[in-house]
Amino acid sequence: MNDYAQIRVDPAYSKLRSIDTYQIHQKSKSWLQKSLKESSGFKNVVITHHVPSVKSIPELYRDHALSAAYASNLEDVILEHQPLYWIHGHIHTPARYTIGKTEIICNPHGYLNEKYNGYEEDLIIEI
Repeated sequence: MNDYAQIRVDPAYSKLRSIDTYQIHQKSKSWLQKSLKESSGFKNVVITHHVPSVKSIPELYRDHALSAAYASNLEDVILEHQPLYWIHGHIHTPARYTIGKTEIICNPHGYLNEKYNGYEEDLIIEI
């Protein structure tokens, strides 16, 4: 992945390594779980760039070796905390499905030079 050649991390401004992304992911996941626990009883909406389930990856690519670079398996977090919505990006194919009581939504516009991918310009969610 090009990320590992381009992204630098502190403190030595060194190249990003897979262990760095793993540690960042674990720290972010812990923060998210703590935040959802603290806001239990509220209508929670989670918005992330990264994909929370491989169910968002088009079926053709789900078993591809690089799928893990696009989607993390956070279904346990979703099922435990049941946010109302989980909205994500990172992929260029729309996805809409439920895990437990949580509606997962990806409505990407994609790059300007890409053909129409199913983007819903007038998509509205109700909270």
